[in-house]
Amino acid sequence: MMYDLAVIGGGPGGYVAAIRGAQQGLKVLLVEKGALGGTCLNQGCIPTKCFVYDSKLFKATKSSPVLTGADSLAVDPLKMVTRKRAVVKQLVGGLGAILSSHGIKVASGTGQLLGPGKLSVQTTEGAGHNYEARNIILATGSRPAVPPFISIDGHFVQTTDEALDAEDLPGELIIIGGGVIGIEMATVFLNLGVQVTILELLPDILTTEDQEVRRTMRQLLRRSGATLHLKAKAQDIRVADDRVILTFEDADGTVKTLAADRLLVATGRTPVLDGLDISGLSLATDGPFIRVNRRLQTNLANVYAIGDVIGGLMLAHKASAEAEAAVENLLGHKKEIITENIPRCIWGLAEIGAVGLNEEEARATGRRIQIGKFPFGASGAAQAMGNPIGFAKIIADADNGEILGLHIIGEHATDLVGYAATVMTMESAVEDLAEAIQAHPTLSETVMEAALDWKGLAIHIPKR
Repeated sequence: MMYDLAVIGGGPGGYVAAIRGAQQGLKVLLVEKGALGGTCLNQGCIPTKCFVYDSKLFKATKSSPVLTGADSLAVDPLKMVTRKRAVVKQLVGGLGAILSSHGIKVASGTGQLLGPGKLSVQTTEGAGHNYEARNIILATGSRPAVPPFISIDGHFVQTTDEALDAEDLPGELIIIGGGVIGIEMATVFLNLGVQVTILELLPDILTTEDQEVRRTMRQLLRRSGATLHLKAKAQDIRVADDRVILTFEDADGTVKTLAADRLLVATGRTPVLDGLDISGLSLATDGPFIRVNRRLQTNLANVYAIGDVIGGLMLAHKASAEAEAAVENLLGHKKEIITENIPRCIWGLAEIGAVGLNEEEARATGRRIQIGKFPFGASGAAQAMGNPIGFAKIIADADNGEILGLHIIGEHATDLVGYAATVMTMESAVEDLAEAIQAHPTLSETVMEAALDWKGLAIHIPKR
């Protein structure tokens, strides 16, 4: 049977591509070897956020100045996992119903690209089925990247795949990696009272983010009891007497040893190329990633690739946006993704929401830069919520007001950055953000006041 579109991978890139294709009248085949929703829904975004919000509730209750009996409060890790599994099951089931409503054929198994217009699906039972499609989109995603000297046993040494399904808590945890995954997992365990140590090979955590944001997050981590080792290189990991022993080289070159109940490897992610005979198909790559042009086309005719498998920002919403763009392009339209307008979100001890250039990147462009900033401590809403930590920071061209970047760290930053991304997509100036009336008392006022501060006109902070 000939399909108009076949999509290999059912994550937030793949299933969005399938649905968008069906909405445009295409006959669509979607291939997924695991559960629908991919890593994001089953082992990543959604499970992590379930844990973040449960642990945040626990910490907030334990530290509340108005609740009594908090000293006797305890968390049940099994119930946390059970709730997470229920949320995931509901969303996976809902996604299946949505795909079915669009008449999309879902094939369970590992998709193999045989060439332009041709693919096969290998089921878990070993059976193979061949299909033909006028267009193919590769959306095979990524998996945890594990250094070759580390062996994952699933209990003592884990990736997020195992840590997000564990039914107990360690007393002490070592996390290798101070990027987004490492910081979010550190947040969960710190909130639950676990002693956390973070090792990061680079000079700082969250190196893609603004310097002031990184500094604030480091302060929050240390204030919560975390130990940070920057410019630290892990050398050896072994398990002895039910403890994980880590040997590493610290920033000063000293070889040190740490012991903990558990170790989490959060050293990034690597693309999944299962079923893709890169050399046999002469499929062009950039390092480990599939190479695409600005229209998301590979070098193979009518074969597109999206999401983590092409590198760049490894974000679910980037994959979804690329999915919609790829479908538009295979239909003959012209759509490109503006990478600078893709928001970045981190659910740390304080949420981070960012879009566009950080201050260092903006200054490196050679343009004349002007900054507006407003602290959450001056926000009535943040004070009422009992969490006045953080700030909103706008970086814009001093001559024409073009918004180059917006960085927020604080309560609900991941929600606030959405309307900033919308404004940047509309190519509005910083003055437009300042003039838009925001409801009071809300956290959206912090962004408005940061825009006002860009011209020294913020109302609720002292005159500069």
